Amino acid sequence: MKAIWTVVGFIMASFVGQQFSQAEDKPGLHNVRRVTDSILVGSEPGGEEAFRSLQSLGVQVILSVDGAAPNLELARKYGMRYIHIPIGYDGIDQQSALAMTRVARDIRGPLYVHCHHGRHRGPAAVAVVCLAAGVMNHEQTEALMKTAGTSRDYVGLWRDVAAFRVPGPEVKLPELQEVARVDSVAVAMAKLDRHFEQVKLVSKAGWKVPAEHPDLIPVTEALLVEDGLRETARQLDSRQADAYGGLLQESVVQAGELTKAVRLGQWDDAGAALMRLEKSCAKCHADFRN
Repeated sequence: MKAIWTVVGFIMASFVGQQFSQAEDKPGLHNVRRVTDSILVGSEPGGEEAFRSLQSLGVQVILSVDGAAPNLELARKYGMRYIHIPIGYDGIDQQSALAMTRVARDIRGPLYVHCHHGRHRGPAAVAVVCLAAGVMNHEQTEALMKTAGTSRDYVGLWRDVAAFRVPGPEVKLPELQEVARVDSVAVAMAKLDRHFEQVKLVSKAGWKVPAEHPDLIPVTEALLVEDGLRETARQLDSRQADAYGGLLQESVVQAGELTKAVRLGQWDDAGAALMRLEKSCAKCHADFRN
């Protein structure tokens, strides 16, 4: 217990309140924002220059909540440790929240938290870490996510941060991993199918919240399909990319058109985009899944 409070005290001493720094770009990094003196959040490190930038910022530990595998080789080259807790755009599951609690309790030294772009999942993860450390309340984490530009369309991220409560000392926390096991493409596609079916329910309801499914928000469901396709495409290995990467990228574009039309309330365009996306997905399934 003493070790826990030593770490919390370290983070507490460096808390800078709600005046979070402005986002800035550095070589290999985007949307870098200092949350406390010892916690930064931003984009995925892009190549060796990014790790040099992190080193210049004094970073010792990197927490990735992205689905892509961390670059352990470059992290080790620059004397940094990686922790991998991948989460989706649809929210922070209980096991991931417990792992983030362990980060808050166990990790010493400057911490850099990243997702892909550093605007949505990363700030949500920082919010949980700071709540678990006791250095922010929910009002402050809401201010953090708002300042970082976390979209309100990602209702699961906002919901789970708002619902987070610090686990008691009797709760067993998971071991932290350098590279976590990420769902296979098949599992990712199964999750996508669920979101795609929910988009179709929204479409049948005239692009409004279905009366029988009040939790389905049209733009959120469209966005989760788009992000799910994009994240799956990013994680393909070379063999998969050669086989069906082109079809998947085509689906990403069509899903983006769908999201845009729903956001703008252009229902005819949304219906047409959904039909194109459905045909593209059916072709990919016929060629490579069925």
